[in-house]
Amino acid sequence: MSRYDWRHSAFAPLVGLLVSGALLVAGAVGALLRFVGATTAPAAAELVVTLVIAVFVTTVLRIVRAVPDIRRESAATARAVASIGSVKPNEDTLVARRLKLFKEAAEAGSDCEAVLSARSALDESEMANRHHLDHALIWALPVFGFIGTALTMAAMVGSFGDALDGRGDPAVLIAALKQYVLPELASAFGVTMIALFLSVLAFGAMALVERGERANVGAADEVFLVYLARLPGKKEAVPGLAGLTRELAQVQGLTKELSHMQGLTQELAHSRGRTEELVKGLDALRTAVDRLAAAESRPQKYTLVREQ
Repeated sequence: MSRYDWRHSAFAPLVGLLVSGALLVAGAVGALLRFVGATTAPAAAELVVTLVIAVFVTTVLRIVRAVPDIRRESAATARAVASIGSVKPNEDTLVARRLKLFKEAAEAGSDCEAVLSARSALDESEMANRHHLDHALIWALPVFGFIGTALTMAAMVGSFGDALDGRGDPAVLIAALKQYVLPELASAFGVTMIALFLSVLAFGAMALVERGERANVGAADEVFLVYLARLPGKKEAVPGLAGLTRELAQVQGLTKELSHMQGLTQELAHSRGRTEELVKGLDALRTAVDRLAAAESRPQKYTLVREQ
């Protein structure tokens, strides 16, 4: 978010740290551990529970940020159902974006149904990406609980080993179990119990918000289903198909004429070749006639020979 209010991205983690730190200083974290059955409140368990509370508060505040947007989208969809003219295309709402695309597709003669379907898919993808970090935080809550359990049990094992003496006295072993093992086990599983319970609450809040957002997307799509049903796209498709058929027939006729012209061109080429051969023959004949005429026009010399 660009403005510095409770919906700013830094607001949720800051409040989460402040609330969890205040609970730790006030002793509420230790009291919470003892409430779930822990007889002691080790420092490691209290620190992990404090971290779990901080993550939980951060996640819930991040999820709650979407509530005003859900209400705004619901109000815009309700206005569109009452009167589509009340929706302004320049508004940043689901119905406004669909109205703008619907008008542009109708003016351009495009498929309005395909355009609106693509817009709906983009909104679903944007919604999933918006809550990706929230889902990761919800998944991290039980993980932190298991980490706290492991740390508490590690401390328990160390204390139990220090309490035993080298003789292996059963009485000492039983006393160490009662003093170090059993109370620490209760504290260890108490951390996991708190983390699992908070993760369930956060997941429930996430499910409610996502259901509201999906309902808004579906309601915005439903507003324009009536207008899609009224579009005369299928009726206009028949004249368009007839026009396309006529164009195809014209193209086929032109193709036939072109092939006929090609045949005439080939015949003309053959005729031209024969004409050229005839012209060459006439030229040769004319040359021979000219030579013969020239020979006849020259004076002849006759020689008399006396016979003996």
